[in-house]
Amino acid sequence: MRVWGINMKRTLTKQKEFRGNRHERIEGFCMAVIPFIGFLAFTGFPMVLSLLISFHDLHSYDLSQMRFIGLDNYKNMFATPLFQTALVNTLYFCLSVPINLVSQLFLANLLTKPLNPHFAKAARLILYIPTVIGGVAISLIWNWILEANYGVINTILAALGMSKVGFTTTREWFMPSVLLIKWWSVGLNILVFQAALSNVNASLKEAARIDGARDRQVFFKVILPQIAPMLIYTCTMNIIEAFGEISTMQIISGNGLGPSNSAVTLSYMMYRMAYVNIYTEGFGLASALGWVIGIITIVFVRASTWASKKWLSADD
Repeated sequence: MRVWGINMKRTLTKQKEFRGNRHERIEGFCMAVIPFIGFLAFTGFPMVLSLLISFHDLHSYDLSQMRFIGLDNYKNMFATPLFQTALVNTLYFCLSVPINLVSQLFLANLLTKPLNPHFAKAARLILYIPTVIGGVAISLIWNWILEANYGVINTILAALGMSKVGFTTTREWFMPSVLLIKWWSVGLNILVFQAALSNVNASLKEAARIDGARDRQVFFKVILPQIAPMLIYTCTMNIIEAFGEISTMQIISGNGLGPSNSAVTLSYMMYRMAYVNIYTEGFGLASALGWVIGIITIVFVRASTWASKKWLSADD
């Protein structure tokens, strides 16, 4: 009787464990399946649909009106005169990313050094405010400052008897002005770099200095290899963001094209194809351009990652 009671107790314990494990398995299954379904619904399906549309001629939201034309959309896209201009503008925008990151890393390194605490807090606040305000608001403020006729800078130049500068109306000044505006949205990158620099092993820096290493050698030989993963990640995300740039260009140019089409990027060209020129170009051409942008972005990101790793390994 006692043995039977012990066996019964063990059986009940096993049943409770099985029920508990079953609940855990169900929860684990739901946690894995629900995000996967969300990915298929909101990412996978739209990607497959856009790839399908890129081989069709479509000028409305009615998918039943699609007409298969093969690779004609891709051929017509590459033959579009505006494509080359948009590609050059986009690459110009992306190539500025490493230059911006170097200056941002320099500022972050400067702010991690022993400084007046009030100065350091004020500097961080000034650099981070544009990020909090948002890109659109910052673009509007800078557009007011750089406006060709009544902007703040040109008003001061006119008062000094100097010629006004067409920051937003001339091709040679337009892109540098946009890059200046984008540089001010550096607060997040600087905070990320500061966090990475703060986590650098202090004992390694001290050992390097004891061995006679100078500040430059400590930075390149000790600090940089330790923050390399964060640096590469930030560079990658900034390049992806650069390929999707639309808002700043539209606000500064006014019409989205800019002087001599200097504001046209690949992303804005895709937007115009799909929504502005829907009856002459349409969703098929826009989808084809979207896939080309995706491929160029992947190639550019892979190349920049490889170059970054190669550069860092050269200092080892």
